[in-house]
Amino acid sequence: MNHETHASRAYQHLRNKLISGAFEPGTRLLYGPIGKEIGVSATPVREAAGQLANEGLVELVPQLGAIVRRIDRDELREIYEVREIIEPSAAALAAQRATPEQLASIESELNRMLELAAEQRESDSQYADKVLTGQFDKADYTFHIRVFESTGNRSLIRTASQSHVLTRVFGVCRYLYDADSMAITCTDHQQIFDAISSKDASGAKQAAVDHIRKGQRISLERLDAFADDAVGFQRPRR
Repeated sequence: MNHETHASRAYQHLRNKLISGAFEPGTRLLYGPIGKEIGVSATPVREAAGQLANEGLVELVPQLGAIVRRIDRDELREIYEVREIIEPSAAALAAQRATPEQLASIESELNRMLELAAEQRESDSQYADKVLTGQFDKADYTFHIRVFESTGNRSLIRTASQSHVLTRVFGVCRYLYDADSMAITCTDHQQIFDAISSKDASGAKQAAVDHIRKGQRISLERLDAFADDAVGFQRPRR
C-alpha cells in the first residue's frame, strides 16, 4: 500500500471519527496512537490532519499538533445560516432529479432511523446507549448525503456536505437521544423524503428549512446551556 493510500485512509478515519463525535472540540489528535488504530505510521496521519485543518475542522498548534476546533455561538449560527441557504435548494433539486435508485437509497437510511427509534422506544433505558446513538447518527448523516448526491451537482454536493459536517463536528455536549427526540428527527426526514419522492420541489425545500431551523435552535440552546454550566463550574462556592 503506497503512501498516498495511507494518507487517504488516515483522512477518512479521522473525518469519520470527527463526524461521529469521537473527538470533542479541544481534543488533541495524537498522530502515533491514531496511526496504530489503522496500521499506518504517524506521518500520513499528520498529513491527514493538515487536510482537515484546510477544511476548518481542526487547527494546527505549534508544539501540540492538531486540535479539534472550538467555535463560538456566532460561528455556529453562521454555519447554520449557510446550511439554510444551501440544503433546501439541494432538496428541491433532488425532488426534480432523483432517480428511483437514489430514492430507494434515501428511503433506506430513513427506514434505518425508524428501526433504531423503535428499538429505543422498546428499551428499558431513557436514553440511547453509545452504540445505538452512533448508528442513528450515521443513518441521519447518510440520509442527508444521499439527498445531496441526488442533485447530480458535484459542486453542490461538496459544499452542502462540508457545511453539514461542520455542525456535526462542533456540536456541544453530544446529543442524548431519547425515543421522542429520535421520533421528531424521523418525522422531519420523512417529510423531506415524501416531498422529494413526490417531486414536490417547494415542499422539499420548506421541509428542509424547517428541519435546519429546528436543529439550529436546539444547538444554540445547548451551546448556551453548556456555557452556563462551565461558568457555574468555575465559580467558587460560597
